[in-house]
Parts: sequence; C-alpha cells; structure tokens
Amino acid sequence: MSKTKVSIIVPIYNAERDLKCCIDSILSQTFEDIEVILVNDGSTDKSREICDEYAIKDKRIILIHKKNQGVSSARNLGIKESTGDYIMFCDSDDWIESDCIEKLYSKIKDSNADIIYSGVYREEYTNGKKIQDKVSGVSEEIFIKKEDFDKYLDYIIESIKSPFLSPCAKLYNASIIRNNNLKFDIDMVCFEDFCFNLKFLQNTKSMYLSKDIKYHYRGERGKGGIQKRNKNDLVYEVSSSHYEMNKLLRLIKYNEELKDYIEIWFLEHYKIVFEKIIFEENNMSKIERNNILKHLCSDKEFCDFIEYNKDKIRLYKYIKILVDRRLYSLAYLLIKNRIK
Repeated sequence: MSKTKVSIIVPIYNAERDLKCCIDSILSQTFEDIEVILVNDGSTDKSREICDEYAIKDKRIILIHKKNQGVSSARNLGIKESTGDYIMFCDSDDWIESDCIEKLYSKIKDSNADIIYSGVYREEYTNGKKIQDKVSGVSEEIFIKKEDFDKYLDYIIESIKSPFLSPCAKLYNASIIRNNNLKFDIDMVCFEDFCFNLKFLQNTKSMYLSKDIKYHYRGERGKGGIQKRNKNDLVYEVSSSHYEMNKLLRLIKYNEELKDYIEIWFLEHYKIVFEKIIFEENNMSKIERNNILKHLCSDKEFCDFIEYNKDKIRLYKYIKILVDRRLYSLAYLLIKNRIK
C-alpha cells in the first residue's frame, strides 16, 4: 500500500455552524490521495456528532476525540497521527476550493520546494453576516531559495501577512516537521502559528509562493486571540515570536534594511502589549500592572530590541529606565499619555 501523499489536519472546537462546509470542501477535492484528520478538541455542541457521521461515510477520515486543550494541542496530535508526505492545516470554520490540493501539490512537487503558500480569501463576519471580503496573496509565482530569503522576507510579510502568520493555506514537507520534532507551543494563543512557521523556515531550503487563491478564511470581527489574552502571557508570546524571527535572521543572509523592517513590525506588536495595559486599566491592580512592566523590561528580546532601536524609539527606552528604577507609576503615565 502506497503512502498517503497529503494529510489534512482539521482542529475542531464548537464549530457546528461551519463544520459540514469545511469537511465537504476537503472530501470533494479533485486530488483524492489524502487522509483527513479530524481532531475534535472536546466540543460541547454538535461538532462531535457531525464528525462521527462523516467518519462513517468516508474511509479517508481519521477521527480523534480528545478533551479540550486548545488548538495547538489538537494540531500537534494531528501531526503525530499523520502519515502523508505533506501536511496541510485547515481550520474548522474555513473551506478550500475543489482543486486546492491538486494545484498546490503539483507545484510543490515540480519545484521541489519545502513549503508552498496559497493566497487567501478573507471573509469577515459580524453577528453571522458577511461584511467584507479581502484577498491576501502574491501577484506572481515565486520560488525562493534559502539564500535569497532576505530579498523576499519583507515582501512576504507585507503581501500575505495573515497567510504568512497562519499555518493554513499551505503544504508543508512533513519530513521536516517530523525530523525536527516541530510542534505548536500549547502555552501560546496569539503567536503560536507565527512561531511554528518561523521554526519551520529555519529548517527549510526553499519556499514557493503561489498566486492561486484557493483557501477561504472566515473570521468574526473583534474576536481575535489578542482580545482574549492574559497580559503576562501576551508579553511572553510577543517575545517568543521575536526570538524565533531573530533566530531565522541569523540563519540567512540579511541586510540592515530587512532588519529594520522586522523591528518596525515588532514595534507594532509591543505597542499592542502597552495598549492592552491601558485599555484594561480598570480590570488590573497596581501590583499586577507593575509586574507586567517588570516582566517586559527584564525580557531579553525586549531589551535587545530597545538597544537596536534606541535612536528611533526613545519612548520605550525611557519606560525601561523608569521601570529599572522602580518608578512604575511614572512609567505607566508615560505609556498612557503617549500611546492612548
């Protein structure tokens, strides 16, 4: 019996509204040599019954029921159970066009790339009503060797932002994931996808960007992970993603312009941390706020970030000076007056 060519991993939690559409789109692929790994992460709605129903109807489905531990845990279990040469992740409220796998598989095989990116239709909803569509992707087919990553990394991030961050809309060379024991960090919520992709890229020799737009992302406006995230955890997650990006940069040739671009990008991430401190001031004690500031200003990635950008972001430099001297109230007032 030949090895499965593509494993499609679907983490599921309370997705009864969109789950059938998602599974139907996968099972109707023109490329049939697939296994579909449905990981029900302790759903409390009808998702379990829907999964059971489909598993009976199609032998390509591998169904796993587990207690709720989060999407990263579900994806990791899917990776462990997968047998395919390539792995694709599809979220349970998204769907893919019928020739998605066929197109991506053909291109990744022909190019011998380690990962291929598809463009994404982003469908945004409010209270179940679609309010807008956006397209994220590239305008031409691009094959990139690792030694040329520096020439394209800023373009990739700017052009396909969310697809670059997300594990969805891609085919990964499964042997790279398995041989390097790559996993999603189960302690992260906001940046776990980004860190996984950065770790994967550290171990690749090439990537392929397809102009095909075959993945449909459905999102509810205002329900991103950052809004739900604990403040201390958010500091850890921004720092971890910054660490992995710096690690990738050390493995490739890069110029200072690229480094500057990345630092500006992370400036926005650190700003999110400060904004969360301000917007949640009524739900936070003075001690908790001070602990967050201490946590941040003792973080190596943040300190290195300040040192590299000391002439550009004096605000953060001053915040660190005040926190180091335990002048927490002054540091907080500075943040509040400059960022709000």
